[in-house]
Amino acid sequence: MKRGPYASRWEPVLAEVDPSHLRAATRLAMSGAVRSRAWDGAGWRAVVERSGTRRAFDVWLPKLADYAGHARDVARWLAMRPDWLAAHYAGEWDESFLDFLSAHQVEVVPTGETAARLRALSTCTCEEMDPLCPHVVAVLLAFIWEADTNPLAAFRLVGIEVDQLLDLVQEETAALASAAGASGRTDVPGDWSLEEWRKDAPVRPLGRMRPIVRPEIRP
Repeated sequence: MKRGPYASRWEPVLAEVDPSHLRAATRLAMSGAVRSRAWDGAGWRAVVERSGTRRAFDVWLPKLADYAGHARDVARWLAMRPDWLAAHYAGEWDESFLDFLSAHQVEVVPTGETAARLRALSTCTCEEMDPLCPHVVAVLLAFIWEADTNPLAAFRLVGIEVDQLLDLVQEETAALASAAGASGRTDVPGDWSLEEWRKDAPVRPLGRMRPIVRPEIRP
């Protein structure tokens, strides 16, 4: 199966999965065996049907980080970079968006901690002793593949729904346009301010939320 740029970022995590489990998970995900994904506030519950049998397994996949309180910050990034938003609507990733998320350790892109978190917290009702069983990995693959062609869906892994995010982007875009009109300027979306980032003091539970200051990678 051809991998897109987002799925490729998951290769180091998937490399830690038992190869036989990964092959089985790929077959399950491609066959549509992952059903009934539902967010419970701490992660995703899903049902995975075992091909060729009537058995099904209940899977729970933990969120990768808690960004629910930072949805507006993410929306502000997208309002400042309409090319990133345009790429989402085109069903593809803008490489600079991926680079930005990776450089600033935004965990919709996996980090060195991702595999350990999934292994420690994921659950499945199958008999497999390995937490990264084929059913857990199949659910993970379903999310990865969805996000490969629907970039903002990646934020579902950190507790932000696409529709919620797009509504906030519209609000932030309107605010930028209003600010531009009031000042008579037209370059507000590109008028990036270090002080604006520094005003956001809270840090998310699993790491930093404020982007690292690297002038070559910024909104």
